[in-house]
Amino acid sequence: VSQRAVLSLLYELPFGPGKRWNPSSRALRRMAGGWQINSIGLMQTGIPLTVRGANNNQADRPNSTGLSARLDSPTRQRWINTDVFVNPPDFTLGNVGRTLPDVRNPGTVNFDLSLIKDTSFTERLRLQFRAEAFNFLNRVNLALVDDGFRAGPDGKNSSATFGTITSARDARVIQFGLKLIF
Repeated sequence: VSQRAVLSLLYELPFGPGKRWNPSSRALRRMAGGWQINSIGLMQTGIPLTVRGANNNQADRPNSTGLSARLDSPTRQRWINTDVFVNPPDFTLGNVGRTLPDVRNPGTVNFDLSLIKDTSFTERLRLQFRAEAFNFLNRVNLALVDDGFRAGPDGKNSSATFGTITSARDARVIQFGLKLIF
């Protein structure tokens, strides 16, 4: 991953004992105090793309026609230009490098959010309620590109899925939990 940023946020809400707003009622103090909001954000570029699958009795890397596989406006249905790859002649090594120099898999932008409530019963006994949302913005983060070249009888790619993206990472997931700490 060539570029990656991770942001973390924790904010304890200012309600309850020792905080800016401390209700006078004991029951209200117990309900209003002990809340915190947490968030983790991840933004990163994709990993390099590795094309494999030549079939010539020697190696698995295809040949490049010399043109770039990069597209100006890639889509899920066509992430790379698959026409630039051909099967090398029998018993020779393909000239495509280990990774493509100017094409990468899709990047990721993901933000998780949690709301936590701590309630103390004694000095050593505490109950924690957690509400957590993973990918809470519900952003579509595409999975990896199908990088499997399959040579047809004419030496060109014969796979309908080569260069496409057929899945995505998890959509929003929400979970709740109780944790007894003693």
